[in-house]
Amino acid sequence: MFRHCIAGIDFSTGWDQARTQLTRMVPLLGIRQLTLFHADEPHHRSRKETNTSANRRTHLEQLAKDMAESLAIPTDPVFVSGFAASSLLEIASRREAELILVANNSHSRGQDFIMGNVALDLARQSRLPLLIIPVDLGPLDDSAPLLLVTDHSPTSAKARICFTELLGSERNGRVMIVRNPDHQVAFDELRAEEAFATDNERLDVGVALGDPVDEVCEAASELKTPLIVIGKHGTPTDNEPPLGSMAESICRRAVNPLLLVPS
Repeated sequence: MFRHCIAGIDFSTGWDQARTQLTRMVPLLGIRQLTLFHADEPHHRSRKETNTSANRRTHLEQLAKDMAESLAIPTDPVFVSGFAASSLLEIASRREAELILVANNSHSRGQDFIMGNVALDLARQSRLPLLIIPVDLGPLDDSAPLLLVTDHSPTSAKARICFTELLGSERNGRVMIVRNPDHQVAFDELRAEEAFATDNERLDVGVALGDPVDEVCEAASELKTPLIVIGKHGTPTDNEPPLGSMAESICRRAVNPLLLVPS
């Protein structure tokens, strides 16, 4: 499904977590080519790190060789000097990647993520699907249902299509319908959502009656789902936030892998 994935690496314990989860998810996501990306950011350099850049480049090259062997798919290293989020997006576009993966190193409980880190910057800016792996990953069951979060809005349409393709013909899924105060559901949208659920016998459909972020995160944890799928704005306008407030809150709080699919 996502033939070419580009994974952002910062050599932290967060990346170790993401690497383990990526290995488990390659078959689910249909990844056939992998690019490992690292940005040597100028504001992180110091005199003590004069040789660190060369060491990280060497480490990246070796990591690519190891993962190519373990995953049995072509894996290339890309090392650049620049800012992580913007450089990653540029390389992803240039190499025609179909998926970006990044570890969320500063989670909802840390002020760094609230103020903005690489994961959140990518969530706001990327026009490609973005897979976020939390550092404090909760218990997962690879055979558990996938979880789709939808609010009936046009933003959710491509996420619903992606979710259906990921389910294939055998996997079960859970659909959580949440309320969106910024979008009043039209009759034809409601009919389409009902038809989607009716046509898929393996779907368990529920409605979030309370706080949608709380209910989505709790449901994902209880299911031990290996993946939450949620839509986001593809090209924000001046009157539209780059990432919906609900989607952003779920990004900050979920302890399950999260796939953001642009509309």
